[in-house]
Amino acid sequence: MKEKELRSGYTTGTCAAAAAWAAVRLLCSGFRETVVEVLTPGGQTLVIPVGGYDLLEGKWALCSVKKDAGDDPDVTNGALVYARVSFAGERPSEMPCYGSDMYPGLYLTGGEGVGMVTRKGLSCPVGYHAINPVPRTMIFEAADGARQLSGQPDSGLLIEISIPEGTELAAKTFNPNLGITGGISVLGTTGIVNPMSEAALIETIRLDIRVRAAGGKKILAVAPGNYGERFVREELGLDMSSFVKCSNFIGDTFRMMEEEKIEKVLLAGHLGKMIKVAGGVMNTHSKYGDRRMEILADCAAEAGMPEERAKRLYGMNTTDEAADYLEEEKWLGPVMETVAVQVKESLKSRYRVDTEVVLFNGTIGILAMTAGAKEFASALGNRKMDE
Repeated sequence: MKEKELRSGYTTGTCAAAAAWAAVRLLCSGFRETVVEVLTPGGQTLVIPVGGYDLLEGKWALCSVKKDAGDDPDVTNGALVYARVSFAGERPSEMPCYGSDMYPGLYLTGGEGVGMVTRKGLSCPVGYHAINPVPRTMIFEAADGARQLSGQPDSGLLIEISIPEGTELAAKTFNPNLGITGGISVLGTTGIVNPMSEAALIETIRLDIRVRAAGGKKILAVAPGNYGERFVREELGLDMSSFVKCSNFIGDTFRMMEEEKIEKVLLAGHLGKMIKVAGGVMNTHSKYGDRRMEILADCAAEAGMPEERAKRLYGMNTTDEAADYLEEEKWLGPVMETVAVQVKESLKSRYRVDTEVVLFNGTIGILAMTAGAKEFASALGNRKMDE
């Protein structure tokens, strides 16, 4: 059966640009546009529905656009993006505002639900609202086009973008980890939302690493997925300001650590994923193959477990089942130590990042740690492992 083609949507940046265009038209000419054409950076013209009109004549105008993310699981899908435009004789001094040499007289700021940047390493300066460079340009272009069409090409205008649901939605995004407080970011590099690709996920991880590196971090903790994040926070008690969630992209994450000059990494992972890394598999998604039991049996044999007993691992369904078997056979400790060292060596042979490893599972907890793991955990703010 042929897979259904996923539907694209449009970014918060595109929504903000459309809302700004409509608000400028409403303020400068009184026209209430029901749809707005927005030209994306990629040259595609999108037709965006507009609503939420409000006007205080001669003072300000407000319009909104409902975010449509298509078939992408975007947390902002359905959120309302508002643009409030008011006349401004000069750049406001009482608030952080973006300006543009190309569009003099236009000033851009954020309102309710648009996050404020508090850390270096992002594409917005500290102390400004998180409206990224491409959306900023789109908003300025839209506002300028609308004021020219309205016969007021030189009008000074202040554009405020707000997303009332943004404060609540931010908790479901990476923003709190990145140092963006009080709301979400106005994002978009193409103006169009394509269903999330591996490349997009990897770039999200890169940004997470880059922000921490820009903040002076030289040692980070890494774990795949929500399970790993919870283990790092609750069981290891690490400082989460130094944590990066890497999903299945172990190899890509360590490559980016190297590129961003991170010197040390404590990798904490469930045995089910880490056993793949021990065998040299740098993407732990199931679609890249499943040799978990074969690799585990090899590690058991290397640890000295008799061959006949090690081979029994082949028929087991999960690594938790395998760990229980190894515990019963009194081989869990030596085998897990071998696995942890293999994970470390597998990464060390590929990436110039000093790495230590903690293995765990859901039934036993910590299974093994490499020799320097406690030292790294202490450097990451741990107290539990020091006791």
